[in-house]
Amino acid sequence: MEHHDETERNLLEQSNQIATLDEYFTWTRRCEEFIEQLEEDCRSKRPRLSLTNESRVNRQSLVARIARLEGAKTLLQRRFVHIGGEYAASAASSDDNAERLVWREIDAAFENRVSTGAVININYIEPRKFLEDAEVIVLDRVRNVMQRHASVKINIVFNGEFVTGDKRANKSVGTGNYELFRASDLREWYEQHVIEPTLSRLEEFQERDSGWALSRILNLTVNVNKYNPLHAGCYINLPQEIKSKKAVINVHSMDNACFAWSVVAALHPVERHSERESSYRHYTTVLNLQGIEFPMILKQIKKFERLNDISINVYTIEGEKTPTVLPIQLTDLKREKHVNLLYVQDPRDNNVGHFAWIKNLSRLVSSQLSRHNGRKYFCDRCLHYFRSSEKLEAHGVDCREINNCAIRLPSEDDKWLSFKNHSRKERVPFVVYADLECTLEGVYDN
Repeated sequence: MEHHDETERNLLEQSNQIATLDEYFTWTRRCEEFIEQLEEDCRSKRPRLSLTNESRVNRQSLVARIARLEGAKTLLQRRFVHIGGEYAASAASSDDNAERLVWREIDAAFENRVSTGAVININYIEPRKFLEDAEVIVLDRVRNVMQRHASVKINIVFNGEFVTGDKRANKSVGTGNYELFRASDLREWYEQHVIEPTLSRLEEFQERDSGWALSRILNLTVNVNKYNPLHAGCYINLPQEIKSKKAVINVHSMDNACFAWSVVAALHPVERHSERESSYRHYTTVLNLQGIEFPMILKQIKKFERLNDISINVYTIEGEKTPTVLPIQLTDLKREKHVNLLYVQDPRDNNVGHFAWIKNLSRLVSSQLSRHNGRKYFCDRCLHYFRSSEKLEAHGVDCREINNCAIRLPSEDDKWLSFKNHSRKERVPFVVYADLECTLEGVYDN
């Protein structure tokens, strides 16, 4: 590690002292040889630079070194490489015509890494402007990768040179991994999960480590990794009491898009193998998912409804011994295309949920409301039932205006409210007891 530090430091210091074309070619050859060595260490299953278990951190450090050297090489190239009929005498003289950002691919694939590259800064000073202008380059590379991979995990690292007094240090600010799918809105991801978090962390860092200030933007490193959503889990087995009613279609999907597969199953039902993902057209060919991120969360559903002219009601299950189905989100406007979905939480992880299509709501909730075996007409908002479709239709007009949830009346065993802990009542400042005196007079004469 110390050898790498010294070699990089010497190369970067020498890059600022090169004055002739011969010196440039000599330096470039040495730099490329060192970069090849660093890339070989990255690809190695047992990196030579460390005998500890910190190989992941070491590889990240190697990638950062490569990006810094590529940046120095790019700046020198602008000064000495033949450009449009003449040599650029200095970086300053070619700034007006040269690109201000350059992409460099880094051959550092390891483990689940798909691609690594860096946006090299030429002459940007302001971080926000640098990040905003780098968006086109980053998104273009991400789109190319996602043509080969349906889902990826990606993290972005902002690298800069910081100063405090007479000290200088290279420091990084990362975004953390973020899952992207072909249906993801890449522009929204970049603006909300790259630009804003990076600027916020830069500000926090400079305030927290008082004295350190950003003096130079080096690059923006883009790391793209393989992502298999099955490891995160999308399919959740339904409770046996629910499965036995055969009222819910639980599509076993291969990604985190169980919501989309459930909607497709409702719009294009099949008679055989309804639980198989392969029985349906892919959801991206059926649904408009612009700006929708998976796995689906409830607050995105209204946006999905507007994009697809579909109304969605979402129900969940309460209770373990006797599961009860209740609505947790109801549509504001019931449309011609309407879908009822069941949302089930993973018992192993409260943060993970799964959607399934409720094919027959009446069959699903009938036994929890009444033991009557005759046909019932259910209101899908409040889950009340009626004996005729006419009564349900008349009820629906008022229910849409009043009820945003299901109404559960108490049972025969639990229909009374009582209170006996009078000592726990809130005390009042004054109590007045009035005793009225009166005179009783006879109404009949003796």
